Amino acid sequence: MSNKPYFLFGDIETGGFNDRLANGLLGMEYYPIFELALVVTDRDLNQVGSALRVVVHQSEDMINRSHQWAIDTHAKSGLLDEVRLGAYSLAECELQILDHIKGLGIEPYNRESKEGIIFAGNSIMFDRSYLLCQMPRLHEFLHYRQLDISAIALAARAWAPELEKKAVGMKQYKHEALADIRESIAELKFYRDMLF
Repeated sequence: MSNKPYFLFGDIETGGFNDRLANGLLGMEYYPIFELALVVTDRDLNQVGSALRVVVHQSEDMINRSHQWAIDTHAKSGLLDEVRLGAYSLAECELQILDHIKGLGIEPYNRESKEGIIFAGNSIMFDRSYLLCQMPRLHEFLHYRQLDISAIALAARAWAPELEKKAVGMKQYKHEALADIRESIAELKFYRDMLF
């Protein structure tokens, strides 16, 4: 059995949500990206290569654009201090991520051969919307669809609520990108083992 396709489990910490703002923009167009953490797995959910975490340098003006919830949460975790001291711009972080994926021998997703990499995670449309607006080269590298674990959780809530309750009990909700990814992979393994 082939270990393709690959999954790119991602989690992004940002300055806000992706709803429509009073200025007419969507949050994904306006709020800054602070941190991205990524783990590549094979189809069996075994990690491939090392995890990658990048912190995006943002100016005080960009940080101050953020929603108060994001400022409070990321100040408490220490992420905003890292963002202020960060050495890499958003564009440089995007290149680091692409180089990391390519360094694992993974090519852009190919619709005909069905090989490449698929974005995965919890409520992943949120993260994908930020990639679409702020990291377009990474967005284009990935399959046009994504594997959203929260959709599986909603199905479990409807048809196997005891499973969803067990899965939720495993979560810690740290809002730290790499910790959140590892939690998502563990949750997907749980659903895979129980449902497939």
